[in-house]
This record gives sequence, structure tokens and C-alpha cells, in this order.
Amino acid sequence: SRGLGDVYKRQVETLRAIDGVRFFHCGAPVPSQRPVVDDFFDVALVVAFDDDEGGLARYASHPVHVNFVENYLKPAGGKLLVYDVK
Repeated sequence: SRGLGDVYKRQVETLRAIDGVRFFHCGAPVPSQRPVVDDFFDVALVVAFDDDEGGLARYASHPVHVNFVENYLKPAGGKLLVYDVK
């Protein structure tokens, strides 16, 4: 099923507290019949940092993020897309 389970939701929320995170939003797609909308995913996570490159580097190597990736994201399997933008 689409969306987040309770345990996964709690673990995603731990990422919000990483130093340098300015904006954090996690959610499921809004179903759409519009052909320009890509709603073929289960969960989207949008994170913005106080300092783009430095913030991203600190976030990616932060123990809370590493724990989430290794213990929740990788075991969940499936396709993962990451877009690093300014």
C-alpha cells in the first residue's frame, strides 16, 4: 500500500532534527489524472538546508541520516530517486 507505516513515519521524522535543516516535508502523492503529474511513487521527502552544499554534506553523513538509510530505506527496497537542487 502507498504511504508511510507508523514505524517508518517516526524514523523519517528523526531526520527533521538534523542540524542545518531549514525545511522538511514528507508526504504521499496526490492522485491525479493530469498527464503532466508524476504520482507513481509512495513517499516524497523534501529537505532544504541553511547552506546548500555544506548542509547537504552534513545531512548525508549525519549519524541519524546514515541510520535511517541503512536500517529503514535500504531494507524497504524499491526504486529511490534523489534530486539535489538549489
